[in-house]
Amino acid sequence: MPNPFYLQEVPVDAPFCNRAKELKELQSYAESGANVVLFSPRRYGKTSLVKRVQRALADKGVVTIFADFFGVASVDDVAMRLAKAVFAVTHSTDSLWKKALKTIRSFRPVLKPDLQGGISLSVEPSSSGRSGLTLLEETMDSLTDFINTVHCSVHVALDEFQEIVILKEALQVEAAMRTRVQQKQASYFFIGSRRRILLGIFNERQRPFFQSAINYPLRALPNGELVEFIAKQFTENRRKCTQDMAREMVSWVGCHPYYVQKVAFFVYELSGKVTVEAIRQGIEKLILSERPVFEATLQPLSPHQRLLLQALAKEPTQKLLASDYIQKHRLGSVGGVQHSARLVEGLDLIEKDEETGFWRLVDPVFAMWLRKQAEERV
Repeated sequence: MPNPFYLQEVPVDAPFCNRAKELKELQSYAESGANVVLFSPRRYGKTSLVKRVQRALADKGVVTIFADFFGVASVDDVAMRLAKAVFAVTHSTDSLWKKALKTIRSFRPVLKPDLQGGISLSVEPSSSGRSGLTLLEETMDSLTDFINTVHCSVHVALDEFQEIVILKEALQVEAAMRTRVQQKQASYFFIGSRRRILLGIFNERQRPFFQSAINYPLRALPNGELVEFIAKQFTENRRKCTQDMAREMVSWVGCHPYYVQKVAFFVYELSGKVTVEAIRQGIEKLILSERPVFEATLQPLSPHQRLLLQALAKEPTQKLLASDYIQKHRLGSVGGVQHSARLVEGLDLIEKDEETGFWRLVDPVFAMWLRKQAEERV
């Protein structure tokens, strides 16, 4: 039988662990025309969740537009991704396609056969004379015209929205988008994993998007429900997995949705019966598979920032600036720790737990990998 666990984004028709409350609330917000800032650590399932919300909305006749801003390189790129998202959702519906062609004036779609026998879609500017903020403003105005033309509800999801802050025109981009978002009869979801940056866009008084959306944190999945889900997926696919073994897998990765799926995938491939040894091997495979990501994460950091991450991986603490902690982990001065902590928190690498007050690494497997780097097998 095929492996029931996923290494990539969970398809909208695949089994999904809980999130019933979030699905219901987010769908209700969208149907009410509210704007939402959806945030969580990386790989918590935000994209999968939003796509399920959008599928439920589409079943009710809502036009759903999804644009991914990850890695945007310019203001032109932001405009292009918005236009492409509109053409992507309308190309299979003749009436919507015609409206998109008529209203989206800044870009034209390009359809070509792909290697898999399907059709690939890209866009190109309809005129060479416009670029930058002018092109973005025209694209946003075109989107307004499209929304007004379809005569039905529209939902727009902008994934990794915080990426716009890397642009030198970031504040101007925010202002241009905010002006037009507030004029539209549509609901917007602004989604992101660099939480401090994303929330700054919507909660800093001087920013154009200040208090324009509902802040909606996506929490880790409840331990008990995640354990039941994992055990059920194994059992339904003819693999023996007790509740205790499922709990062991979940505890290793701290209820992190992506890592639970991935370690379960490896364990499923290893054995017909889930054992402690199979889980140990699955964890080893998980850490090895994530090593390139972790190395890339460390590469741009300063030596002191790396030291701070290593310290918190070994020993989370409530007193990050305590002299004993700083001396124990050879972190230098209080000022140096403050500076490094501010920067790596901005990168969403560390956080202060709301309940316990402990500073820790956001990513539990990254912490595991860092601890292993400090150990030597003998």
